[in-house]
Amino acid sequence: MQGLDGRDAQADNIAAARALSEAVKTTLGPKGLDKLLVSSDGTIVVTNDGASIVDRMEIVHPAADSIVDVAAQQDSQVGDGTTSTIVLAGALLAEAESLLETGLHQTTIARGYTLAADRVRETLSELAISVDPDDDEQLRAVARTAITGKWDREASEFLAEKTVAAVRAIERDEVVDLKRLTRKVIPGSSYYETEVVDGLVIDMDSSSTTPVSPDPDSPDTFEDATVALIDDQLTIETASGQGTVSLESPDDRHEFRKYEREVYDRYVGRITDAGTDVVFCQKSIDDTVRHLLAKAGVLAVERTRQDELEKLGRSTGATPVGTVDDLTDADTGVAHRVERRDLGATEVAIVDGGPGVDQASLLLRGGTQQVADEAKRVVDGCFHVLSRTIGEGVVVPGGGATEVALAQDLREYETDVSGREQLAIESFADALEEIPRTLAASGGLDPIDTIVELRASHHDGEQTTGLRLESESARIGDVVEAGVLQPSAVTERAIASATEAANLLVRVDEVVAVTRKDDDHGHDHDHDHSHGHGGVVEGTDGYPWALGH
Repeated sequence: MQGLDGRDAQADNIAAARALSEAVKTTLGPKGLDKLLVSSDGTIVVTNDGASIVDRMEIVHPAADSIVDVAAQQDSQVGDGTTSTIVLAGALLAEAESLLETGLHQTTIARGYTLAADRVRETLSELAISVDPDDDEQLRAVARTAITGKWDREASEFLAEKTVAAVRAIERDEVVDLKRLTRKVIPGSSYYETEVVDGLVIDMDSSSTTPVSPDPDSPDTFEDATVALIDDQLTIETASGQGTVSLESPDDRHEFRKYEREVYDRYVGRITDAGTDVVFCQKSIDDTVRHLLAKAGVLAVERTRQDELEKLGRSTGATPVGTVDDLTDADTGVAHRVERRDLGATEVAIVDGGPGVDQASLLLRGGTQQVADEAKRVVDGCFHVLSRTIGEGVVVPGGGATEVALAQDLREYETDVSGREQLAIESFADALEEIPRTLAASGGLDPIDTIVELRASHHDGEQTTGLRLESESARIGDVVEAGVLQPSAVTERAIASATEAANLLVRVDEVVAVTRKDDDHGHDHDHDHSHGHGGVVEGTDGYPWALGH
């Protein structure tokens, strides 16, 4: 990349950031359009999720790359608003470019933008609407706002209901610990086959966890099952490094077999004495133990991952023990249902602990793997939005209503600011209206007429007036009445992130091409844009001891 300075550097950076903004702008809102993404290996993905799009784009320009980084932080911290962040950043930079052309200094623009962002943060608290964390209907409205546009109305309603039910299952005293929520994506069926399990769903195709009953007629379902968790192996212990046993006489062989049988009988005795119906073992189980357990009517499951063992404890109330000799009936738990089920080509184990357990799973279905993966991504964002709403108890009107109200307040506020920062604050207000302008365009409305009408309504004190982009039509109306709500933190963070990105690029006056020195290897600042939502634990498909290698 060639070095640029002065106005050329500013123009180049702004153009790159605006190009990224234009690329994702049309996906914004419930009527946003889809993007067809084609990778270098021919993989095709169709999505209108902003986070998914920028993750898959090959970004080479440093200015656009910085916008993507800020958007990724938005997604990981609050789970929604990625597209809004990019669109706002592009609008702020477009306004900044106009100000630069009039001769306004970049530091003045940055100061004005910072003043405007501070004012927005103050005003948002006045626009906030209190939400009853116990009101599931309000929570479903928030969930619908987060996922509407990704599916049709019926599917959005259904998935909003399921996400609220999943969050409710792990919410305790208005605190949602998303580490206690597992999501499993199984393709090959409709969204409407999605279900919430009060416990754990284990995908046995991707997990090392394996039922090992030698009886082909063993039942697939255990009702009201007593569950034991053993964080060890059920095998004959041998000296370290000893791979063979030398037997010098038939008596030695007899004694060895007797020893084996005594050990195996002790293992099975400890398990059955505890009243166990299903035993999950973290390591392997010898064949003889499997047969003896099957004969006693106990389902044996070996190589249970360490993270799944902990989740099983939360699902059943069982306490993992270090060795089978430590097991007592006080360490066991109870599962309402333990089931092995075939879902298409995938076999899963479902451990349903019943209502009130500290672990829940969302078994998410989709027609294809791609569709199911995209659904998981959107639902993950919805979980974060619901978590924020329950924890903070406040939301703001969606549909562009909040942005119009903030823009109106900034235009009144700018008169109290001395100096040329006034111009930047006014431009900030104009940039905020890019959100309702884009929503209007995607809904088939005239953007200019829409902004004029929204400004008039807000001037009359109707601060909840925004765009109601319903499935049949698009119109201006009361968005709170329509249930178009989103957490205040999403809007606040989106505006703050966009301001941060815009100020970063506005203040750059030179792009310098540098050569990496040999001793710089391993200390670069390249970014991987793949990210997950903070707090939602992504499944590891390998063995637990492979972590960190």
